[in-house]
Amino acid sequence: MAGLLDIADIVETVTINGTRIDVPGISAEGIAHLFQRFPEIRAAVTGKTVTIDQWSAMGVDAIAAIIAAGCGMPGDPAHEAKARKLPAAAQVDLLEAIIKVTMPDGAANFIQRLTAMLGLGDDQSNTAQVTKLRKASRS
Repeated sequence: MAGLLDIADIVETVTINGTRIDVPGISAEGIAHLFQRFPEIRAAVTGKTVTIDQWSAMGVDAIAAIIAAGCGMPGDPAHEAKARKLPAAAQVDLLEAIIKVTMPDGAANFIQRLTAMLGLGDDQSNTAQVTKLRKASRS
């Protein structure tokens, strides 16, 4: 019988400036980190309106955080700093791979399943949701 450790890693490989980078996508830990750090991302996922000013304010910080999380290092300052300095074309290449691995059945299906599973459509705070996730994972 196969177990969890028998599952092959799911990655996309992106080549940037001659360097091959494995992109495993964003894990549950990464999603929790991004939702906690950027409430606007959580709001957008739950169908709430996020203004262009709010998106602009997040800007490169959110992109760098998403790239770091999608490359397996959520919240890591060194990885975020490197992602922030990449040319826009390289950032887009990485983001495309992150989306492909994280949401293989499409963004709409992923978001619908995630919001239903975590009850993100209600008015609870990000902190309450992360606490709920952590408690559930310990059970």
